[in-house]
Amino acid sequence: MAAGSHSGPSGVAGNVRLWDVRSGNVVWEIQEKVDCFADVAVSDPLSVMFKVGVNSGEAFYIDLRNLSSGGNASNTWVCLGDKRKVTNGKKEGIGCKVETQGNQVFCTKGGDVELWSEVVMGNKKVGESVSVEGGRIFKKNLMGRVQDMGGAKINNLAFGGSRMFLTRRDHHSVEVWQSSSREL
Repeated sequence: MAAGSHSGPSGVAGNVRLWDVRSGNVVWEIQEKVDCFADVAVSDPLSVMFKVGVNSGEAFYIDLRNLSSGGNASNTWVCLGDKRKVTNGKKEGIGCKVETQGNQVFCTKGGDVELWSEVVMGNKKVGESVSVEGGRIFKKNLMGRVQDMGGAKINNLAFGGSRMFLTRRDHHSVEVWQSSSREL
């Protein structure tokens, strides 16, 4: 995968290309102008590509098993958050990060970390933090302690083993979050 975006007088534009490493040819491409990505990541276990929209700051996904030729951005990205923010032009997603770890997706927004997980539900009754568009169901959880919510903006997010590392603007430290050692 190769992805890039740039900002100019007409707004933010970008494209994502998937390459066949054996032939060296582009097998799929998408060009964006409406809510271009601030960051993108691919989850192999979920067969999904995720993005954070630069205008909305919301998380989106594309199911890699159902890619159509032509790459029409308005038809392929499924919004996991508030769709009303897509065309607001406020640039709420600048500096947001998205990373995948196993079957989970971590998205930073300002000083908060959202955790999106795919869930299997017997009945289709869902709450406000669940997205059911596109045939897949993702649930959002906010991570961290209540007193830490809305803290300094997160600059970087990375994973190693069972740990998540993040840095915040104007802080000279690295936060290390460790997942539970027991299997659920």
